[in-house]
Formats: sequence, C-alpha cells, structure tokens
Amino acid sequence: MFSNYEKLGNIFFIISFLLFLFLGYVIFSPFVGLILVSLLFVVIFYPFHLKIKSKVKSDILSSLISTLTILTFILIPLSLIVFFLAKEIIDLYPLVSQYISNPNYFVEKLKSVPYLYNLYLKVQNEIFNNVNSNLHETFINYLKGFASTFFDIAKGFLTNLILFSIGIFILILNIFFLFKDGEKLYKLVHSVIPLDKEEKDYLFKNSYLAVQAVILGSVFVAVAQAVATLIGLLVAGVDYAIIIAFITFLAAFIPFGGASLVWVPVAIYLFATKSFIAGLLFFLYGTFVISTVDNIVRPIVVGSKIDIHPMILFFAILGGLKAFGFLGIFIAPVIVAVIDAFIMLYKKRYNIPD
Repeated sequence: MFSNYEKLGNIFFIISFLLFLFLGYVIFSPFVGLILVSLLFVVIFYPFHLKIKSKVKSDILSSLISTLTILTFILIPLSLIVFFLAKEIIDLYPLVSQYISNPNYFVEKLKSVPYLYNLYLKVQNEIFNNVNSNLHETFINYLKGFASTFFDIAKGFLTNLILFSIGIFILILNIFFLFKDGEKLYKLVHSVIPLDKEEKDYLFKNSYLAVQAVILGSVFVAVAQAVATLIGLLVAGVDYAIIIAFITFLAAFIPFGGASLVWVPVAIYLFATKSFIAGLLFFLYGTFVISTVDNIVRPIVVGSKIDIHPMILFFAILGGLKAFGFLGIFIAPVIVAVIDAFIMLYKKRYNIPD
C-alpha cells in the first residue's frame, strides 16, 4: 500500500505529466500533419533506406540519400501536381457554382450535344421526377458545400505558397532526422507503452503492415490509376484533366465501379462531342489500361500484407481532406491503418474470434 505522501506524489506526477503533454500538443499542433506525413514516408521507404544504409556506412549520408530520393521522385512531382490541381479547381469553381445554382443553364449547355441531352431527359423522367423536392434541394446544397470546400482548400493553397514551401522544407527535415534517428525514437516509444513486450511487438508489426498495405495496396494503386487517366485525358485533349484524374483517384476506392465511374462518362463525352473513334479509343484505354492497373499492381505491391476495405479508405480520405487539407490524403489512411492494428490487438488480447 502507498503512504499518503506517495499517493500525493503520484497524483502530482500524473497531473503535471498530463499538463505538460497538453502544452506539448499545443506547441506541436500546427505541425501534426507534417509530422504524420513525414512518418508515413519514412515507414514506406524504410526498407529502401536499409538497403542504402547497408552500402553507405555513414548514417548522415545514407539518410541524406534516402531523403533526396523522396524529394526528387515524390515531393517535387507531387507539389507540382497539387499546384496545377489547385489552379484548375479555382478556374472551374465559378462554372460549377453556376451549374449547381442554375440547373437550366446546365440543360441549355446539354442541348448542344443531342446524345447527352436525350440521356439527361431519360434520367430526369425515370429518376428525378420521382424524387422528393426537399431531398433534391438537400442534394444540391450538399454539392454546393462539397464544391466550396475544395475551392477553399485550393484557394488557401495558392494564396499561401510561401507557407507551403516552408512546410515542404520542414517535411524534408523531419524525414531526414527520422531516417537518421528513427530507431532511437522507435525504442523510446516502444519502451514507454504500458503493454507486454509481445503485445507491443504485435501492435507495431501490424501497424507497420497495415500502413504498408493501405498506402501501397490502395493509395498507390489509386495514384497509378489517376496517372493513367491523366495521360489518357491529355492525349484526348480533355479540359480540366488534372481535376478528372483527382476524381479518379477518389473513385478508385469505391468497391463497385472504381475508376470506371469516371472514365466511362469521359468516353461517352468524347463519343458525343468529338467522334465515335475518340470515344471508342478512350473506352478501350480505360478497359485495358486504367482498370487493369488495379489487377496488376495490387498483387505485386501488397502480397500477403494486411488489407483494409477500400470503402473505409474512401470516406477516410474525404474526411482527411476536410480536416487536414491536401495532407489528409496521406494522413487519413495512416490513422485508419493504426486503428485497424489496435482492433486486431484488442481481438487477440481478449481472445475474440473472427
């Protein structure tokens, strides 16, 4: 039994510790997103870093090579894509707002394309005329809010390019020092978690496998499909190609349809506005290239790793975009992966059957 003095000391320690943890969170909260993203990159590229480290004995030099590799092949291309995506969103937003606020304007535009106009009339007669007006109004308001959210993110990005550049610099520093001193940090975190060693090892291992599976098996596949779509759109001369490719990235997480929910309407659009050959070629490209990427890439990069249902990731990424901006694309899957690892540990710890 503890004496009164020891009990008072324990209470003082816990309160002080929680207080300073909270103050630490306040200090580091502006950088939480960047820290999580840097951790993600280090986790994904750590096997690559170990190979570099086996050949380059200097910790500083091997960490620098790994960091520069990520900067050259990931961060710089990604920054350029985000920049042009934000620019296209800002350019497109007034037109989208006009279409949403004034459906008649959209109908007038459709009349110039008889095939699409007739398709719209069929859909309207069979579906929209049977929909409650309040539900239709709610749907329109949701679309407005959704478009406005993406516009605010894009506008905030373009008006804060200096802050974005500073963020990239901080991200690079984080990645470098995590490569250099990450093992020490891992041992520190591992030592303070109040679980048995077996449970801690299980938690860390499954968190690592889940993050690898989610990023490589779902996010990477979605990126590959988005890139394939972007190439096809640029060759076909479709406007706002980067936005459509980004929508393809999101659609890739939907189990039923996936990327085809985007490229099929594009093929119909090309068929109706350009030529039958253009629509047919894009349809074949979507069938044998864009949609096939999933079947080829996923088994290669995932292997026997843990996988998470793509629908969960779809909503997680949308929520991540809302909460963290563009960084949410990377942060949300990590959070979902760690939650999945905790659920698996919970089932193992309390012997809950599958």
